[in-house]
Amino acid sequence: MEGVPMSISEKIKQCRKQKNLTQKDLADELHLSRKTISGWENGRGYPDIKSITQLSDIFGISVDDLLRDDNLLEHYADQDKRSLLANKIAQITYYLILALTIVSYGTIFNLWYINNTIILLILVVLISILFSKYSNWESFKKHKKLLRAVLSTIFFLFLNTIIIPSNISFFKLIKVPDHAEKLGIITGMFLVTIILSICLTIILFLHPQNKK
Repeated sequence: MEGVPMSISEKIKQCRKQKNLTQKDLADELHLSRKTISGWENGRGYPDIKSITQLSDIFGISVDDLLRDDNLLEHYADQDKRSLLANKIAQITYYLILALTIVSYGTIFNLWYINNTIILLILVVLISILFSKYSNWESFKKHKKLLRAVLSTIFFLFLNTIIIPSNISFFKLIKVPDHAEKLGIITGMFLVTIILSICLTIILFLHPQNKK
């Protein structure tokens, strides 16, 4: 293959045929779909670094041979830039969640007066952004991290269920005679409890790692 100017899509296709593998056979070895392999061979996508290493082992050629494609190198450079940007957004979002969670608890216990409804709406948006930009989800498969995150959320829910209603203002509010208003207050407190419990879990488990 050395000296032959081929794209990675052509290399994968040629090597697969030399090994007498169908797209389905190769997909099964890589634990991917046949559509993914077809996409690679037709230039509609590129394998990631992990897949490149696996392909190198399966085909018996060096990683360097597979990577000798300017388009692929540009794709990885582009991917790296997007990854760094996503990580930066995740970091900013994380610290905004941390700050607004503190502000929200301060509002609940009357340390200052800020419209908590607006804070909670912003927190919901920030949580959505962080979940879409966070890149280290693989870590939750290790060391029972997912289980610890779930148990922590349940613990925070329990804790907030005790702490938030203990606010004196809340007990004054639930004494209102209007049942619809009372239901609204209780529903609001329930939503506050859920959102803040999720935020505490995020603060504990989803700190984005620095990427350089």
